[in-house]
Amino acid sequence: MKRVYIVDDHTAIREGFKAILERSGRYLTDGEASSAEAALAYLENGGRVPELFIIDISLPGMSGLELAAKLRRSLQDSPIIILSMHRRYDYIASAFHSGASAYVAKDAGTECVIAALDAASIGGYYLDPSSLKLFIDGATDGANSSPADRIGISGLSEREREVLKLLAGGKRADEIAESLDLSQKTVENHLSNITGKLGVRNRFELYRLAARLETL
Repeated sequence: MKRVYIVDDHTAIREGFKAILERSGRYLTDGEASSAEAALAYLENGGRVPELFIIDISLPGMSGLELAAKLRRSLQDSPIIILSMHRRYDYIASAFHSGASAYVAKDAGTECVIAALDAASIGGYYLDPSSLKLFIDGATDGANSSPADRIGISGLSEREREVLKLLAGGKRADEIAESLDLSQKTVENHLSNITGKLGVRNRFELYRLAARLETL
């Protein structure tokens, strides 16, 4: 089972996530902290590096986003799932810019937390369905346009176009895998290849670009 470190300033929420991890049969809690400073102190004092982090975006003192950025610089191999009470385009964008692999609203349901951990565990990215819709809607409003929006898709394979079309339709990696009868890891590999071929910097820019494509 993979080891997960939880950072949230509410004891009840930490206990809830510990129970979710225990029920999953795939993950276990490998430590917890009520603040970013406490989590950093644990690691700086020789604490065992967890395989994944679950971090609340709103923490006393240093924010979850600041913590994510610090952890990403020093712990490249430990994916980060950001939790939030809010669904906001700027929060989601900032989470991925900070190095997070997933963003999950706290009311999204336990299955979304596990889906985020599953995706992050194999190097993928995840947004809960409602946050993904908000993110894509925000992208199509014309905010934060980039040169990636003007890149064509002629260099993509037929399978990569299929994956991108489903992504543009709002499907998550696991849903794309089911639709195309592929493993989720294969879909994540396709998404990584697409990201490289289209010249976008990261996965959240790929979501934006997919949302703007009119024809595939």
